[in-house]
Amino acid sequence: MSEIWAKSVDEKNNKIVTLSDHVSDVLKVFNFFKKKFSDNQFILNATEVAIFLHDLGKVLPSFQIKALGNIEYYPRDVIYEIPHSLFSVFWINIDKLKEKFDSEEYLNYIISAIAYHHWRDNFDEIISLENKQLKQVCEKVIHEWKDELKENLAKEFGKLSNYDGYKELINVNMTWLKAILNHRLFVNLVVPPYKFDYHPLRGEVKKEWIFISGILQRCDHFASWCEEEGAEEELENVEIDAPEKEYVAKTISSKIGDNAWQFKELEKCSEKNVILIAPTGYGKTEFAFLWSSGEKLFYTLPLRASVNNTFERAKNVFGCDKTGLLHSDADIYLLDKNSDETGSIKLYELSKQLSYPVIISTGDQFFPYALRPPGFEKIFVSLSYSRIAVDEIQAYSPKACAIIAKFMEWVYKMGGKFLLMTATMPKFVMDYLKDVIPDFYDNVNTINIYEEEKDAFSKLYKHKIKLNLIKIENEQFDIPDEIIREILQKANNNKRVLIILNTVGFAQSVYDKLKNSADGQLKERIFLIHSRFTLKDRESKEFDYINNEFKNPKTENIGKILVATQVVEASLDIDADFLYTEICPLDCLVQRMGRILRRYIYQNNEVVNKSNDEKLKLDYPFRAFEKEYHNEPNVNVLIFDSNNLQSGGQRVYTKELINLSLAWLWKARYNQSNLGSLLDKTFQQEFDDDGIEEFFREEFADLILVQKNNKNKGKKDKGKNKESVYNSLLFSHDWLAKLDQLEIELSEYDKYILVTLFYSTMKKKGRYLKDFYNTLIVLDSGLMSDKKSEAEEIFREIYSVQIIPKNKFEEFKKDIQEFIKTIEQGKENKRMLFTQFKRGVLSKYIVMHFCSKDLESVYNKLTIEIEMDSKWKRRLKRWLSGVYLNNDFVYNNEKGLIKAEEEKSIEDSFIL
Repeated sequence: MSEIWAKSVDEKNNKIVTLSDHVSDVLKVFNFFKKKFSDNQFILNATEVAIFLHDLGKVLPSFQIKALGNIEYYPRDVIYEIPHSLFSVFWINIDKLKEKFDSEEYLNYIISAIAYHHWRDNFDEIISLENKQLKQVCEKVIHEWKDELKENLAKEFGKLSNYDGYKELINVNMTWLKAILNHRLFVNLVVPPYKFDYHPLRGEVKKEWIFISGILQRCDHFASWCEEEGAEEELENVEIDAPEKEYVAKTISSKIGDNAWQFKELEKCSEKNVILIAPTGYGKTEFAFLWSSGEKLFYTLPLRASVNNTFERAKNVFGCDKTGLLHSDADIYLLDKNSDETGSIKLYELSKQLSYPVIISTGDQFFPYALRPPGFEKIFVSLSYSRIAVDEIQAYSPKACAIIAKFMEWVYKMGGKFLLMTATMPKFVMDYLKDVIPDFYDNVNTINIYEEEKDAFSKLYKHKIKLNLIKIENEQFDIPDEIIREILQKANNNKRVLIILNTVGFAQSVYDKLKNSADGQLKERIFLIHSRFTLKDRESKEFDYINNEFKNPKTENIGKILVATQVVEASLDIDADFLYTEICPLDCLVQRMGRILRRYIYQNNEVVNKSNDEKLKLDYPFRAFEKEYHNEPNVNVLIFDSNNLQSGGQRVYTKELINLSLAWLWKARYNQSNLGSLLDKTFQQEFDDDGIEEFFREEFADLILVQKNNKNKGKKDKGKNKESVYNSLLFSHDWLAKLDQLEIELSEYDKYILVTLFYSTMKKKGRYLKDFYNTLIVLDSGLMSDKKSEAEEIFREIYSVQIIPKNKFEEFKKDIQEFIKTIEQGKENKRMLFTQFKRGVLSKYIVMHFCSKDLESVYNKLTIEIEMDSKWKRRLKRWLSGVYLNNDFVYNNEKGLIKAEEEKSIEDSFIL
């Protein structure tokens, strides 16, 4: 008889975790966790059995000796191996299990949860084909191992008390072993959940199966983490209790007052799903914190910088010991912010384990699970008793929006609650949720602050727009000298100027032009931010610009200029005086405008200037731009007279979105009173594409030149030869001249109406909405990703690669050598080595870029130029997977990634 290990000896604790220890720990975690599901004893009983049996396969000799180093283990045969989770099912007494649950369905759920609780990419070739290794293992068990391995299991599980009723479930499953040898496929014995062509658990997956599998994964992963950390005392923290809702309410009321709109609205919807539409900077975050109502809260945002910012705010409301942070570089952020390394590592790990009652996260940590990749059950089961707040949904692509909408559907199905928050809610998302959530208006409460405060928001004007049509040649985008002088003059007059451009290349060239044209100290107050900086540089710039240079509210009287791309568009709490922006879709334009005069907010029929606490009654229209700038436009929209009107071409924004946005701005040019009636019209009827065409013919025919009907056609051909107004707006630019120098005053309510009309009158067969609806069709057909990474790529639409520019390679190489030396000398904590490597090395060199040619593997080059042992080769091969050296680009800390030659191609200028 041999002792069965579950974990090998670890460096920190020098402790072996036996299989009985591990199963005991997982059951302890389960006993803490199961209070979330106290109303479903049948599922809890099934899950407890699954936990008890889940690691029987670790009895396999090759796993014990080769994987764990249990060199005293017997039998000593290490040649034959299969994944231990698959091997577990051959040690379950299926007949006894059937007797216990009297349910074929639950039997399948339990067995499937056990076999696939550690899904691996190679499982498909083992379970869906006649696998040679699997057959060899089964033959070995039948003819040589069965008695010895059974005795090992009996001895190991004999150490567990209080579970005698489950021990009879452990036995050699001869029927299934022989079935494999008789050409039965594993997949026909145990239903797998993750493959497209496996039917039984696909489509409308049963919630009971998700619960059993998800709870098993949560408890197993958490117990393993505690064991690896040598922190068994943490087992009870699998789900940390949320702070009382009264405590949260008191903390927030001390900041915004007891009579704030958030408290009034909460009374109507604290126990419902919510869609909240409110202006930028209006306190949606505080509402989300209140809406959590003492339950677990996941709060998602699209950008890492805004996630970090919200995390700091959440800690002040919920407490540092209740708030977690989750995004791809959260470990680095926490280590940089906290001198307590051990505490930072624990915070990060507990966040990854989903243990905190409040977790602030980027959306890509959760939404890809709508495609149900391996491990989705762990997320879905957590959602079943939680609330999720989705902020700035409009910032995602149409494909991502479809995935988010599907994810919200799953949140509802699993029994959780969702809160969608934005200033510009896409109507197509609302329409989908109305279709898939039964009794929508009973289950979902829509709060539209614009409509509730229509009178006030109709009187509040913060923005006056000026449209500027700029002539260019050969697609060479440039801001004219007169506009450059205008920007510099405003900064010299102590104004903050924000410039948002659609591509990195254009932003860099405008930054250069401004720096070269500026005089004196202003040169040092011109800043640049975009996504093609290294993580280290970008985070320092984001922190500096958000918390210092452009902090909301503006209080100092110092002029400065920030040149940026879309990275500042949403969620970032910055305050500027003037905006110069390339044309972009109307919803994005409204978000960009939200960074201008952000210090002016509406509260209780008053406009408050947060810079000086001045309060003005809203008994009549108030124009902040008139008070601040003597009626001068404070939003300048730059439209380039080129094929796509903006620097990114259709790779950034489609022509459909840009042209329709301009058409609606033209519609709002003189009198906004007509917009409200148009909004009523779109809400009163659902337009198909033909109806939208007729709507545009009625409302926009005077903007374009419409060809008259062919007079020679008969009556039965009437209307067939009418030129499409919608298409004319998209593909003709003759009408653009009418927009040049047009000035438009927009109230906060006008902006809401315009964006709603913009979304409501977009053709479903257009390029933008086609992406949304086609994605939903695929998702509704039952698409499931085989890999989590695949799901993430679909959600993010990742077309970029990680590169190290050629002028940084030698520095990078020296830093790696120094890192290896430091670790080997024991000067650094060997825990979380990859986090330390990311923080100390990768964060200084890697830049994301949209390119795929002329790339050289960084790992391959390093192994040629640096001598290292096999241990470090294995580590670096894993850590540097997908990192490439590129000779076409160089990097500097001021401008980021730039083309090596002075001549930049159009392809180099890409989004963000």
